[in-house]
Amino acid sequence: MTKQKSIKGLLIYLLIGIIALFPLYLFGLSSLTTNPTQLEQLSEKGISGPPEMLALFSIIPNFILLIIALVIGFFTAHKVGLKSVIIHPNARGKSKSEWIKGIKLAIILGSIAGVVLRGFDYLLLPLLPDVIVELLQPYNALEFLSALLYGGIVEELLIRFGFMSLLVFVLWKLFDRKSAKPSNWVFILTIFISTLLFALGHYGPTANATEMTAFIWFRMIFLNGFAGLFFGWIYWKLNLELAMLAHMFTHIIMNLLMMILSFSM
Repeated sequence: MTKQKSIKGLLIYLLIGIIALFPLYLFGLSSLTTNPTQLEQLSEKGISGPPEMLALFSIIPNFILLIIALVIGFFTAHKVGLKSVIIHPNARGKSKSEWIKGIKLAIILGSIAGVVLRGFDYLLLPLLPDVIVELLQPYNALEFLSALLYGGIVEELLIRFGFMSLLVFVLWKLFDRKSAKPSNWVFILTIFISTLLFALGHYGPTANATEMTAFIWFRMIFLNGFAGLFFGWIYWKLNLELAMLAHMFTHIIMNLLMMILSFSM
């Protein structure tokens, strides 16, 4: 009988997650070393120390959330039929053609999401505040690395493997316990809820950047939620790793479009 979950796989993802958090550390370090005002503001709050230490402390909350998500997903995902190839050995027994089909689907859906998200902003460019327009530039190397690693890996571990797995399990036990496994409506509702909460989680950075008008609210929820519907569906129907691949391709296509449009504008 094939074991349902692997501690080794969990530890592998913990290591991958630590590596994927490294760009955040570099962002924090760069910000502290190039912006003395930020160090002064921290000092006024009683927080002082070398920039390297402060940058390291700044990513500790993300690291704690990562550990919590990994543990939750480890104990709940397999119970509701959600899969990670690295953590769940029984998810590896697919034929080569099935894998190719899944990879193609993830790339296609991720690419569609990238086109829709970046196209949304460029079509509605006249309605965007100047501060948002200034952000529509191609990623630099560190931003691109962060989008692929933190966005594609850490966010999927947090939102899909951790939160989505737990919510499916809870809704199943509370409202669908007569079913041997969660019904489709449980997965669909969970995908929408997890996507909405992730989008709302961007309120702080968005509010700090610009005034929260009705249009900015809609943009925040749409841009951060639309692609999440694809990623959640892929996690449900395929596996976590293909959801990560789709997420990465969303950022790749978005950056490619920004590069192309930056030459034409």
